[in-house]
Amino acid sequence: MKRKVWLLALVAAVLLSVTPVLADGDFYVVIGGGGVGTKITSLPLTISQPGFYYLIGNLNCANIDAITVNADNVTIDLMGFSITAINGNPGTGIKINGRNNVEIRNGTLIAWPNGGIYDNNGGNNYRVFNIRAIGCGIIIDGNGHLVKGCTVSDTTWDGIAVEQGVISGNVVTNCSVGIACIDNGYPGMTTNATIINNTVSNCTNMGIQCSGGSIIGNSVLCNSGTTGIRVSPYDTRPVFVDQNTVGGTGTRFAGGSTATVVGKNAGFTYP
Repeated sequence: MKRKVWLLALVAAVLLSVTPVLADGDFYVVIGGGGVGTKITSLPLTISQPGFYYLIGNLNCANIDAITVNADNVTIDLMGFSITAINGNPGTGIKINGRNNVEIRNGTLIAWPNGGIYDNNGGNNYRVFNIRAIGCGIIIDGNGHLVKGCTVSDTTWDGIAVEQGVISGNVVTNCSVGIACIDNGYPGMTTNATIINNTVSNCTNMGIQCSGGSIIGNSVLCNSGTTGIRVSPYDTRPVFVDQNTVGGTGTRFAGGSTATVVGKNAGFTYP
């Protein structure tokens, strides 16, 4: 009996030690007791070991990549805080060097010219959740990736570009290309993504472009001189296009090879 009482007391103590807080950036997070993961207190940082890494405040970085991931099985939780490029920093917010099983979540990346999150070395199984990228994009080469619930704005690059994987439920505004599943000059891309239920507006070149994969249930607003959805006219891989809404004064649809499959789309008539 005494042992049961002791165990109940221990469980209660653990539960009471977990304190919910509202971190900077309006992300709700739960911070457990000490000893879990590695705090990121300064930049630049190179991660060379698997594990859980997290911010405890807003950080700036000048003249170099802020975080470089050189290990597999890494989770980086920004905990609602931001990583900002300063003093004209030409680098990358979080650079992943062709790794496996990397997750980045819950925070803001600001003004990184080479990408807020970037990998052109063919990694596998990246998960990017709940990230705000302002003045920079999320560009990841490789296979099995998921970019979900992110907000990307104000970059002269692609807002989100994924070689193979799923791009879902994101909001992209004021980029050159909103969402891309196409090589776009990134080495080695073979491109096959599912682009689903995203909102894209006010991009200066095109809203969504894809070369192999699916474009389903997206809402795209294209201005004059831009294209809402573009499918490569030269690719023999099938692209399934269905249930999208494309509005605005621009060209609503362009391209499309003999392999393109178009379903019931609102907003444009397939050629």
